[in-house]
Amino acid sequence: MIETPHLRIIPCDDTLYDAIRMGNNILARVMGVNVPRKWTEFRDTFTPSYERWKAHPPLREWWVYLIVHKPDNQLIGSCGYKGEPDSSGMVEIGYEITPSHRLRGLGTEIAQGLVDHAFRQNGVHKIIAHTLAEENASAHILEKIGFLQTEDVNDPEDGFLWRWELARK
Repeated sequence: MIETPHLRIIPCDDTLYDAIRMGNNILARVMGVNVPRKWTEFRDTFTPSYERWKAHPPLREWWVYLIVHKPDNQLIGSCGYKGEPDSSGMVEIGYEITPSHRLRGLGTEIAQGLVDHAFRQNGVHKIIAHTLAEENASAHILEKIGFLQTEDVNDPEDGFLWRWELARK
């Protein structure tokens, strides 16, 4: 688990993946937290994530985490890494947060927690992220914690994106 001042960032395991598939009421009971109806915009990605996680044990630390806001004991989104570090020591982060908890600095806290956790692991030398190719909250979060925009990317699924990088100091 990754702990920050206001958040518990909990890695998904078999139990949590099963609870996600069974619905919010089960997930709330299993986690012991409040689970709002729309806690994620990416529910359809959890099954493929789980299948990849099961098939590749090293991904277990480098995949999906659930975000709990400690003050109200509420599930407020998901985050994680898009796989384990590659041979050059690079790993990619991603995160989402429910609209009700945006504009409170929690997105920055999530991203910083992921960065700090990754850089504590041996062999991680660079962290990347992608945002839509526009000024937006995610771009501001990444800039705030030290990422630099390095290139424009034309992704076949997501269109034009900005690539962001942060090297270990």
